[in-house]
Parts: sequence; C-alpha cells; structure tokens
Amino acid sequence: MSVSSNVAAIRHWLNLENIDAFIIPSSDPHNSEYTPEHWKVREWATGFTGSAGVAVITKSDAAMWTDSRYFIQAEQQLANTPYKLMKEGEAGVPTLVEWLESKLDKNDRVAFVGEMVSIQQFQDWIEQSSLEFFSVEDPFGYLWRERPRDVCAPLRIHLVDRAGETVASKLERIRKAFNNEAATYLLLSDLSEIAWTLNLRGNDVPYNPFFLSYLLIYDEGCILFVDMRKMTPEVNEYLLANNIKVRDYKGIKHFIAGHKDDAQYYVLPTSVNYDLVHYCESLGVDYDVFESPISELRKVKNPTEQSGFRKAMQSDGCVLVKMMRWLDEEMKRSTVTEVDVANKILELRQAMPDFRGEAFGTIAGYGSNGAIVHYEAEPATCATLRPKSFLLLDTGAHYQSGTTDVSRTIPLGPLTDEECKVYTLVLKGHIALARCVFPEGTVGLELDLAARYAMWQEGYDFGHGTGHGVGARLCVHEGPQQIRKNVRPCTLVPFEAGMTITDEPGIYVEGKFGVRIENVLMVQPHSTTPYGTFLDFENLTLCPIATAPIVKHMMSPEEIKWVNDYNARVCAELMPLLDDAADKQWLSKATQAI
Repeated sequence: MSVSSNVAAIRHWLNLENIDAFIIPSSDPHNSEYTPEHWKVREWATGFTGSAGVAVITKSDAAMWTDSRYFIQAEQQLANTPYKLMKEGEAGVPTLVEWLESKLDKNDRVAFVGEMVSIQQFQDWIEQSSLEFFSVEDPFGYLWRERPRDVCAPLRIHLVDRAGETVASKLERIRKAFNNEAATYLLLSDLSEIAWTLNLRGNDVPYNPFFLSYLLIYDEGCILFVDMRKMTPEVNEYLLANNIKVRDYKGIKHFIAGHKDDAQYYVLPTSVNYDLVHYCESLGVDYDVFESPISELRKVKNPTEQSGFRKAMQSDGCVLVKMMRWLDEEMKRSTVTEVDVANKILELRQAMPDFRGEAFGTIAGYGSNGAIVHYEAEPATCATLRPKSFLLLDTGAHYQSGTTDVSRTIPLGPLTDEECKVYTLVLKGHIALARCVFPEGTVGLELDLAARYAMWQEGYDFGHGTGHGVGARLCVHEGPQQIRKNVRPCTLVPFEAGMTITDEPGIYVEGKFGVRIENVLMVQPHSTTPYGTFLDFENLTLCPIATAPIVKHMMSPEEIKWVNDYNARVCAELMPLLDDAADKQWLSKATQAI
C-alpha cells in the first residue's frame, strides 16, 4: 500500500472512533532508539525511514517532525505524501502541541498508543496544552496488514571477564543509588539498562544487543519478565545463581494486579510507557516516577570495558583497512555503488571471529548523498561511485569486547577547492577537540566550541551533535553525556575519566557533498596542578585519516604533527594484525607523513 492509502486507512479509523488527531511516535514499549520491525508503525504510516520522527494525522491535515540529521532525507521521502515536514529547531516551526492547537478546537480529542509513548512525553504534552490527550489500544494490528512479528532470539550471557563487574555488584550499586525506603519495587524498562544490569545480551532490536523485557528489582532479588522461549538452560542456570526469577514478558501487568492489595509501592522510570503507568493508576497501585540511576552508574567504563574498547577498535581497524584497499582496487576494474561498499564492510566484519553485529546501518553517501547526514543507500536508487569527489562513510560494529563508531570522508579522485577547504576545516575541528586538555567537571556545552571554531570563522556550521557516549557492547549512542552547542541536560553532564565520547564534526553542502570525520575518545587523567585536576582524551579509533584533501597552508604545524602522529600510530598498531601483504602495503602508503 502507498503512504496515501495508509493515511486514508488511519483517517477512516479516526472517524469510526471519534478521534480528532492521532500521534504516531518512533518508539516501542521501551522507548528504544532503534525500534523492532514490529513497532516501526511511524515508518509504515509516513514512508520516512529515519530513526527519529513523530507524525500527527488529523481528519484533514498531516505533519511530521524530525531533527536536522534527517531534513534532506525527510524532504525527499515525504514528497508527494499528505505530510508536511516540520524541521525541529528552525525559526517559525511550531512544536507538535502548538501545531495541534492551531488545527483543533479546545475540546477535540488527541489519541496515541499508550505503549508507544513514555510517561515523560505524555506529561510534557498535557503541561503544554489544554487539549484532551488519551490512550487507545494499538490499532496497527489490523490497519497494517503485513505487520512483522516480534523477534524471538535466545539470550546470551555477557561474561564478567568482558563486563568487568558482576551482576551482584551492579544490583548492589543500583539499590544504593536508588535509596528509597518507601519503595517495594524498582522497575527497569529501558532495554539497554536491563542488558547492562544482568550482563545479558539478546537480538530483538535492530543494531542493539537487547531483548524485550522488564526487570523488577527489590531487596531480596529480581524478577525478569521476558519471553520464555528466549531462555536457554545455560541462561536459566545463570539467572538462578544470581537470585533472579523469570516470568513471561506479558506477565508484568498480571504481577502488578496480583500484588495490588499487598501495600506495594512501585518506582517507575520516566522512560516507562504510559500504558503501564495508566494500568497502575487504574488498579490504585501506589507509584512514583523517577530518573533512572543506571546512566550515571555506567557512564564511567571500568578497566575491563576500556580494554574491550581498544580490542574492538583493533578488529574494526583491520576491517576498514581491508575495505579501503578493496575500494581502491575495485574502482579501477569495475563499477562500485554505495550499497556495494556497505555490503563489503559487512562481509569483512563477518569474517572476524569476534564480530557480533552492526552497531547501526552503514552510511555510505557519495557526492551529494554525503550531504544527507543519516543517508541510507538502497539498491534500487543508490549512487555509483565515480573517480572524483568524496565518499562519506559512517559505520560501526559490535564485537565481543566492545562497540565501534567511525566516520571517514574518502577522496575518490580530483577534488574541488571547496571540497578541500571544507575537509580541512572539519579536520581542524576534529583535531582541536581531540587535543583538548580541560579541568575535571568540564561539560559538553563548553567543549563543543573546539570542534566548531575553525568552521565558524569561515561561515560554516552543522546541525547535529558533536559527540555522544558509546556503550560497552551496548547501544552505540549512550548517555548521559553529549558534546553539542545546545543547552540540554546531556550537555551539562561533567566529564570524568573513563567516559567515552565521539568526536564527529561535519559540514554538509546540500546538493554537492558532505564531510565528517569521527573517532571514539576515552576521557583520561592528564595532570594535577595548583589549579586542579585536568583531563584529556585517549583516541581509541584506529583508521587512517585521508591526507590528500588537506589544504596545508590552512593547518598549523601542531595540527599537521597531530595527523602524522595519529596515522603513524594506526599503522604501528594495525600492521602486526594484518595477514595480507597487499593490505599492509596499502596501510603503509595511506599513513605516510605529510
């Protein structure tokens, strides 16, 4: 069915149910960043495939909000559909609530699927508007006739020699951090938090090693609510040894109902879905909503996790060297498309014994497609690479020991003066952030200037964040810290030794090309002086940075030394791990000093 047909079906349902507007977010019952196929209803309703967006449909209008990463992609995918694109953050663009109030009358009814909306999001809506927001049963079971089923993959144990901390230790820290004497149960619904707490991994969510579940923590133990078909004898024994009971995933409501007369008190995270909170209210169960302590507890990586990151970067560095050597050779003898590049990276990773899956869909954008920040190449429409301009490559993987995220802008032939200038400005910003020495407690909002300073002087900027935390064999995007120019809670988190952060400035020239250079950094101690404790960054990523596009007169001697030193280190660390003489030769040439 077409997007217009899907919207027509939803509007028919709105009329039957006497609903004036329907909100469709990009989420599942656990407020996940990457949603399982079963829950990609916003994608089905709009045709927009980006990971972030909220659609609203009324009986006569339709609109969809997304952020700057997806503006170009959304414009293309929403063209010739009933939706109007709302570019979040741009001047004059109304918020979702403002738009609804401009389209509806005061007593009109706005519906949403309670499982797909967090309690925090619901509270934000009702605080901003006098409209009636209410939850409905999921209608997509019959509106979306070919809706995929939930995945049912077996659970796997993330051994303590890779996690660096036992489940018992983590639970003890969680209980201590929570410290609410009135509470009987602490509920975790965020899948990454559950996987981290239990040292378990799954395969229910695209690009994330998570499993659909809830976890109730109490003084004497825990109860894991999960599809029982995912259990193995090994995992059963492991959970029993850790005093963790197992109940069926859909049994969470049954458990709450069965204990409603026992004076139980639940503490629910802000990410929990509205449906579950509303269910507690309907039973008269006492509860409170809180900010989960898990992000604070896991933000500093332990020594085992830090070592795991370094090992994962070695594996991925070998893959990227092999891919770039293949690309050089393949373009000389045959045609290569963006999809071919993404497929080759996956093929090479799958040959690595410690590979455990992609961290996100590889972004391989040639020429003007590189200006689409979160571009996703499709076989039917992808570009063929030509011996000129740039290929922007953003890719990442989960290995047994850790997670990677790397972006490189690869010159494929002759470049324009503008392409070289932009590349050099982005590289200068990348180096400036990577070289930062800063006092302990500095926040991401303060660090952001380093990455943007050079490009700002030339009138360039970018809309996405400069850096995000990376999980230890968890989600590639992990908080609570971020580096970006906007004042948000995530940009006000003090940096500490042991935290991860990406360094990924970019410039995107619409219709022409895009440039982004990204490494994963680890915060580490630098020095202690009479003025305090200072930190700097360890560069974890091992992948050559192309030097051909650099405009040398725009670079300082210190910046040129940084590039040479970085590439020399990449060569020294990866060379012993490569077993193909051709790969070694390519690496040696790619990392020559300038």
